[in-house]
Amino acid sequence: MTSLREVKAFGGIGAILSVLVFAPGVGVFCSIIGLVLILIAVKYISDIYNEPKIFRNIIIAIILFIVSIVAFFFVFFSTVVGCLLVAGQQPSGTSGLGVILGVVTGVAALWACLVLGGVFIKNSYERISVLTGVDLFKTIGLLYLIGVLLLIVLIGVAVLFVAKILEAVAFFSIPEEYEKRPYSLQQFTSK
Repeated sequence: MTSLREVKAFGGIGAILSVLVFAPGVGVFCSIIGLVLILIAVKYISDIYNEPKIFRNIIIAIILFIVSIVAFFFVFFSTVVGCLLVAGQQPSGTSGLGVILGVVTGVAALWACLVLGGVFIKNSYERISVLTGVDLFKTIGLLYLIGVLLLIVLIGVAVLFVAKILEAVAFFSIPEEYEKRPYSLQQFTSK
């Protein structure tokens, strides 16, 4: 049986490691390890409180994030390659328009999947907040959603950075003893 002490350790350390994504050399590696540790922590919370939807929402969000990146690169590179292959056969300037449209389409697909993933993360963290009594998780969920919404104008990177730092604080704030929360109307209507 897992304990909330393990959740605190895995989640807190995972959140700290995931902030290191921009560190030269080891950043991406640390970030991936951090993500795995956060996933383990969320899985443990899901198991402890017998709420499989919490973990399922996080997994859906990660899948959407991966799909968004793959879709962006697929659309971008297929557009560039397609325009290069037909560049000599079209009137001057039309292949540039095709590249621009391809990039815009790729960015739109990326952003839409990221926003949808942000909604799933927000739902998971709101539920974790209710179950653990750590209200900071609710704030983190909202910051993730706001961050991905604002990624289109690049301000979202700063918002997501703040969310990651607060995520570490929230995980370390989880009480070590499992406390059965009384049922409330919010629990029955939560997503």
